[in-house]
Amino acid sequence: MLLPATSWEAEESTLLSVLGSQPQVVDAGTLVPPDRTDGSVVITNPRTDRTVESAIGVATPSGLRTGDATVKSGGLGADEVISGEEGVVYLGTRVARELEYPDVAAGPVLIDGREFTVIGIIASDEAWMSASVVFPPDSAKAGGYLPDNRVITVSTEGNVTKRLQQRIALAIEPAAPDTVTVLSSPSAQELRTEILNRGTSLTGLIGIIAGATAFLTLAATTFASLTERRREMGLYLALGYTRSFVSGQIVVEGTIVGALGGVVGFLVGTLVAAAVSAGSYPMFILPTVLLVLPGAAAVLGCISALIPAWAATRVSPSELLRA
Repeated sequence: MLLPATSWEAEESTLLSVLGSQPQVVDAGTLVPPDRTDGSVVITNPRTDRTVESAIGVATPSGLRTGDATVKSGGLGADEVISGEEGVVYLGTRVARELEYPDVAAGPVLIDGREFTVIGIIASDEAWMSASVVFPPDSAKAGGYLPDNRVITVSTEGNVTKRLQQRIALAIEPAAPDTVTVLSSPSAQELRTEILNRGTSLTGLIGIIAGATAFLTLAATTFASLTERRREMGLYLALGYTRSFVSGQIVVEGTIVGALGGVVGFLVGTLVAAAVSAGSYPMFILPTVLLVLPGAAAVLGCISALIPAWAATRVSPSELLRA
């Protein structure tokens, strides 16, 4: 949930009490990731003189708990205790490791030359948290790192519907709900649909590339074959067969080759896909759209033979017989 800059003046407890009135809300708290702060700091460990540049986040203890932060050293604290503290930070585990900062007993660190007390070394499944220094809001404000917008992460039961988004925005800012942007992670069904759509698009692109490659290959193969059969075609024409008959014979051959290739490719591809899916998913479903592949391959073979057939029958019979 994205709130305007004026929301930083509100206490965390006030915002959370408003959200707590929503039955679907399980947990919530301020948690601003680095992509919303657009800044970095230089951190120095005075004991080892190790210096690293780190991204910054802003979070309250409630926000860190909502983000499933785990504590490696120290603690997260409570919102009412951390509120008002202007010289405390959390270090991500990766930042602490690069600083050779083993635990919070190692003393304060310098951030852009200013001394801060480390109250916790934290990690999370979200990679950014381990690779950042996280400021509580009052520390971020005192250091000049407070971002323009406040982000509150909300954990809910069930899917976040449009109606729930509107209710949350209205609860936070009754006078101006439009100033609150409620974002939600996609549901499992939406993720599945998106993955299937992307997979379909990728498969279609691969099919187009494969079709173009097959067209060029068949055309080149037909040209090469006709070069070796020039005398045969010349004999047909000399015996009185029409050019349309000779070119039609070439097109039929190309169609048969394309159809056979399509059938073999369809069978082999189906067997390979079934064997691969058997190891992870017992049910193999063949999309019905794939049944048109042999026919499509036959059409492709027919089209790829048209140009070679036309070119081969434009030459006079006498020249073909001399070849």
